[in-house]
Amino acid sequence: MIVSWMTTNKCNLTCKHCYQDAGENKAAELTTAEALKLIDEIAKAGFKIMIFSGGEPMTRPDIVELVAHASSKGLRPVFGTNGTLITHDLAFELKKAGAMAMGISIDSIDPKRHNDFRGLPDAFELTMMGIENCKAAGLPFQIHTTIMDWNQNEIFDIMDWVKEIGAVNHQIFFLIPVG
Repeated sequence: MIVSWMTTNKCNLTCKHCYQDAGENKAAELTTAEALKLIDEIAKAGFKIMIFSGGEPMTRPDIVELVAHASSKGLRPVFGTNGTLITHDLAFELKKAGAMAMGISIDSIDPKRHNDFRGLPDAFELTMMGIENCKAAGLPFQIHTTIMDWNQNEIFDIMDWVKEIGAVNHQIFFLIPVG
């Protein structure tokens, strides 16, 4: 069984398709103590895989502690992230804490198109640095791509590229309008 936890609403990007309207922290977000208790309950309920998602989970200052706790409870911690905040040190800390894999979003291998969609002029470059940091730490990663009208003709090129960069998997998502 898998559980996906939106660890925060905070995000460093302004993606055009964000279903969560991510940006700033919400007032009711869990404290570290509350988050640790949540992880305990998730483990007790029999879940095996815990996806740390968001917003952007790397914006939580306690993310390494939460991953370590989840791992200590027998959960397999994995991520849904934009990859832009995965520094060299953070990749190694997450791996040491028990993170099993990173799911990193890339919607175009054309940096300008990806950046325009993600709302940050250097999002592609930062994501690629995050991927290289995962590789250096021995932290497996997969690529997540949302198919939309503007990138649908690029999907086969993205699939080839995903293999070239050493991703362990490529997940394709379809845009689901919400809100």
